[in-house]
Amino acid sequence: MDDAGPAAASMTTRSAGDDAVDDGGGGVRPDLRFPELCRIARLLLDVPAASIRLSGDAGTWTDIHPAADPEFRQAVATAPGWPALGTPFVWCGDTREDAAFAAWSSAHGPGIRFLASIPFGPGRMGCLTVLGPSLRAETAEGVERLTALAALADQALRLSQAARMAVEREADFRLLAEMSTDTIIRGNLQGVRLYVSPSIRNLLGYEPEELVGQKAIAIAHPDDAPAFRRFMEGVREARVDVAVIELRLQHKNGAWVWMEASLRLTHDPVTGAANGYVVSVRDVGKRKALEERLEHLASFDTLTGLPNRMQFGESLMVATERARRSRESVALFYMDLDRFKAINDTLGHEAGDVVLQTCAARLRTALRGADVVARLGGDEFTALLTLDRSELSRVAERLVASIGEPIPYKDTTLSVGLSIGIACTPQDGDRPDTLLSSADQALYRAKAAGRNTFRFFTDAGAD
Repeated sequence: MDDAGPAAASMTTRSAGDDAVDDGGGGVRPDLRFPELCRIARLLLDVPAASIRLSGDAGTWTDIHPAADPEFRQAVATAPGWPALGTPFVWCGDTREDAAFAAWSSAHGPGIRFLASIPFGPGRMGCLTVLGPSLRAETAEGVERLTALAALADQALRLSQAARMAVEREADFRLLAEMSTDTIIRGNLQGVRLYVSPSIRNLLGYEPEELVGQKAIAIAHPDDAPAFRRFMEGVREARVDVAVIELRLQHKNGAWVWMEASLRLTHDPVTGAANGYVVSVRDVGKRKALEERLEHLASFDTLTGLPNRMQFGESLMVATERARRSRESVALFYMDLDRFKAINDTLGHEAGDVVLQTCAARLRTALRGADVVARLGGDEFTALLTLDRSELSRVAERLVASIGEPIPYKDTTLSVGLSIGIACTPQDGDRPDTLLSSADQALYRAKAAGRNTFRFFTDAGAD
């Protein structure tokens, strides 16, 4: 199912490509990657709609294909809970025939024939739901994909809660503590510090006297300095009255510390003209670390460190779109480890994890830095390359040989092989779903040909 446009930037806006709905009343929290998760769920399950709901007023995110049937769109927009939060895993292939949904379907969702929902989060406070207007039988692959996405949503939610708790604790501290516990700075319109409170010793290791008479930009991180300079120009020109900015400042020991600076412009009590500023500065390093961790979890596989299925899907969309515009060829390698299941079954998951981590490192080493290599899940890997067709066989042979090398494990060695299916734009497809399907079919032929080899999709008659 092709998408007509990009995913909405947030669930409070609409884009030409997809509908974005937030009917939770609590606004969209940007640290939750739920809009992207809904879109990926819709694409991976090949359905026209996917939704994530949280309990209370925490929010609802819904992604609907732009070309979906109007009756179906109306049903999705108006139907109440699908199903109630806290309900265990549900796969309803036909809501009109299932006794649990027949009355609901008749009254609220006549355009919805298929519904699958899985809970996630502490106390099952959230659920991920996919919906369609046609019958849909339950499959192991569909259940596996829905379960994996729910696990990712669970991780994102828990990290978001931890980040929000950190922010709330910080807010409570600001309310309960005296202002002097933060570093208070008084400066003039030129950005020169006139006063620095003693708490700067704990914050950045300086004595107040070392910073008075200096400008903050002198110890700002080079990457943050341009934006900070523009910010201070706004202060100097009295265009900034009250503002908050985050930037990294250098500790006296050389380390970089993330700071949140809350600034208020001050005015001459007689003339009313701006005469400087007061800023309260605090360390927000822990919160920034949590935000970075959340971002990483949403995009990378925790076992191998490779981009995960979601990140790969985004890279594939970007690569195919760029290929359509520039007419360059993009090659998709769909890879599967041979004999991996036997290792997992006989030696356990510890040995399997070692194999996956080793193979991921070898794939990364054997490919160029500009190539994208990802783990889709299990023992499936993918890679995106921009090379001529004449060079792809050599690369595939190198990958097969690299994975075929013995893998040290405790007092023995393990052995796996690599089968590769290769599809190229534009001849094998110029959209993500068609290119991925072509590579998958080529991989199937490589497996049928004896494994530990590779096949091109366009060489269908060669086997």
